[in-house]
Amino acid sequence: MKTEKTSGQLRELFRVAYVENQDQAVKPHELDRFLNPCITMRAVKKGEDIVRPTDKLQSIIMVVKGGAHFTRVSTDGNTNMLAAVNAPFFIGITQLVSNDKEYYSQIIAAKNCLLLYIDCNYFLKEIREDGEAALVVIRDLAKVVERNHTRMDRMVFLKASNNLMAYIESKWNEGGISRKDRQLIIRERHGVIAADLSVSVRTLYRSINSLKDEGLLLVQKGGVLVVNEAQMEEMKRRLVKLGKI
Repeated sequence: MKTEKTSGQLRELFRVAYVENQDQAVKPHELDRFLNPCITMRAVKKGEDIVRPTDKLQSIIMVVKGGAHFTRVSTDGNTNMLAAVNAPFFIGITQLVSNDKEYYSQIIAAKNCLLLYIDCNYFLKEIREDGEAALVVIRDLAKVVERNHTRMDRMVFLKASNNLMAYIESKWNEGGISRKDRQLIIRERHGVIAADLSVSVRTLYRSINSLKDEGLLLVQKGGVLVVNEAQMEEMKRRLVKLGKI
């Protein structure tokens, strides 16, 4: 169903699809009322490209459900993981506000994704006129900055097991915890986590086993990592002692 644009529509969309959708519970039909010539919806299957390197900015993309891997290929052909991000988040904000409209990373759907494509001119007009909508975008950019800062800090200063604790702490802060039982469940493949930490899979396994032996996490079938609130508090205490949070 299509509707005409109305004042404050983008703010309401952000509320439904971003602010109140940290658990990705929103259903596609709940977004139908926001669709118009400036806002369209698309489903992308796991493994498909969302953005390819050298693509030019066409629309602001809001990933409403699912998650994505941001990767870049080096000149020698190695693929480097830059980030693994779960919805909701925006793609294209940096390109929108800079002179360079080109993407340099490949963004791949790590899960089945639901995307909203928002016309750039409409997006800019709405956030200029609506401070509440603009704050949602600013908070999303702040998450990107914090994620990059944390990753650099982990890579430079922390040994492997502490690096893994910092990674888990960042996932907890990103809102990936279950509201029901206050547990963080990390289902990312270990190869993806290792790439994000810039360590080998073997080193990651040693770190996982070390934290498991210390009672700081559980490993379930399929390598799924589970951390409860008490375990997270102990990790935070150790990271504070190291001066890393």
